Amino acid sequence: MLNRSLKLIRAGVLILSGSSIFAVSGCSFIQHLPPSETSSAESVAQTPAKFPDVWTIRGRISVINEQENWYAKFNWAQKKEDFQISFTGPLGETELQVSQIAQNIRLKTPSYERSSNDLEQLIFLETGWKFPLTSLRYWSHGMPDPDTGSQIKYNEQQQITDIYQAGWHIQYPKRMRIDQYWLPKKIIVTEQNVKIKIIISSWHLGAFSPI
Repeated sequence: MLNRSLKLIRAGVLILSGSSIFAVSGCSFIQHLPPSETSSAESVAQTPAKFPDVWTIRGRISVINEQENWYAKFNWAQKKEDFQISFTGPLGETELQVSQIAQNIRLKTPSYERSSNDLEQLIFLETGWKFPLTSLRYWSHGMPDPDTGSQIKYNEQQQITDIYQAGWHIQYPKRMRIDQYWLPKKIIVTEQNVKIKIIISSWHLGAFSPI
């Protein structure tokens, strides 16, 4: 039986094509293809400036499926390709950490630690469930993973409201203004019978603050 801490990982872990845009109920869709299939054109709906390579977010995460409901607080610190994500329980104790520092990938609980050179494989082997943590790096600030084809839905303000990518549906019902960016405050990620909710309480751009 999987350790409760490991189950928590189930909750947590643009290049634009020249396709035409068509209106659907006041919104619009754009087909996003992998880099090899896209043109160099960019949309006005992209992030207004290059998103910082260093950032920290804090918030709450929950996962709901047919067997279980799980909740945790989290701290996610990203610095270019390196990151550390810590999940904490109701008393503030760290129950699970997933990190990649200098290509050294680790999964750590209070009782043991695992390492690998493949993040997605490590998560799958430890939990039996594949979670797209690599893509979530981009989804967390409201953009699709640039390495995977996607469909994107925009509102009238040219903000992304929905991303359809690799079998996942990512929704952005709430955003907040941080500097020149409108960044996600609430993210809903669904895939078949799994529903993940992420509530971001704070964004810190240019700050790498792991726990």
